[in-house]
Amino acid sequence: MGKSTHFLGQPILGQLLNYLNNAKILQFSHDGGGERYVKKFNAWCHLTVMLYAVISRFDSLREITSATMMECRKLQHLGIMDLPRRSTLSDANSRRDEGIFGKIYMDLYQTYKERLSSDSPSRKVPKWMRRLQIIDSTTVSLFSNLIFKGVGRNPKTGKKKGGIKVHSVIHANEGVP
Repeated sequence: MGKSTHFLGQPILGQLLNYLNNAKILQFSHDGGGERYVKKFNAWCHLTVMLYAVISRFDSLREITSATMMECRKLQHLGIMDLPRRSTLSDANSRRDEGIFGKIYMDLYQTYKERLSSDSPSRKVPKWMRRLQIIDSTTVSLFSNLIFKGVGRNPKTGKKKGGIKVHSVIHANEGVP
């Protein structure tokens, strides 16, 4: 008796990628210069691998590449025919502009914001609530005790500095940054 190729469910990554348009992603990357000097590892593959890494909570390029090598048969149906090596993934992260992924996010947001909004025509939401925006600024420390334990210089005060400042705007009636 052979293995069944009929699956009842679909993996989370596959469900996420159903909302994305491959042609639009490649067009955004091409317009932003992200496909320059690229042979096989295009923006679609890059985004798919990075989403897989985020869902799996990987911390390093080594973890990402070794996990994708183990899951190579399961990733081919997502459009990834050639799995990236560490150097390829590192080069793609440094060469491909982050603005491309910002455009992808904004396109998704514009496409699906009506579904995300709690503001529907049947509800009576005041006009001021539709215009209300919540602004947040958060610092994400790079030198926590869990990640990057030995990274950074040790200052005289004993506290390592370093982090990322994240600014976000959320429409109050949508709840999506």
